[in-house]
Amino acid sequence: MTDLDENGLLVAAPDAIFTFTGRFIRPLDPDPANICIEDIAHALSMQCRWTGHVSKFYSVAEHSLHVAALVPEPVQLWALLHDATEAYLADLARPIKKAPGLGEIYLDVEAKLAAAIGVVFGIAHDPLTVAEIKQADERMLWAEAKVLLPKLGEQMPDPGFDCPRPQCWEPEVAEEIFLATFAEYQG
Repeated sequence: MTDLDENGLLVAAPDAIFTFTGRFIRPLDPDPANICIEDIAHALSMQCRWTGHVSKFYSVAEHSLHVAALVPEPVQLWALLHDATEAYLADLARPIKKAPGLGEIYLDVEAKLAAAIGVVFGIAHDPLTVAEIKQADERMLWAEAKVLLPKLGEQMPDPGFDCPRPQCWEPEVAEEIFLATFAEYQG
């Protein structure tokens, strides 16, 4: 049995979080040995994009699958995992991630965690520094706003490109498709 303190925190590592598969990970000081695709797929499928301010539940896992479908084959795995840090840190809204003060701290923590995830899955650097992935992420942001945030979407100009339409899969469906797609990309 794992020793917990009165607050339910792991005595040996109070900055650790417990994962779906029964592991624990310290997001501020991650050990790649504690990272697994099942935890990433499950957590991302349970998290709603846009801080939950959408007309229907739409998971980070589904978003990641759509981004991966928009990029060339050599970087599809990287695109699928471009938000994998959010499995351990949660999906923080972009304006908060970029906010002076907190933004720098968060981005440093996220970079350290992304490096650990990269070690596990053979990703050489931050996927969002790859132009095709960044562009696909932005394209999906637009498509999501148009479909899931109609008040914002109606204010946005037509970018002149097609994107997958968010389907708003149930978490179990998004998780299953995410894992199957990961397996396909791994070969």
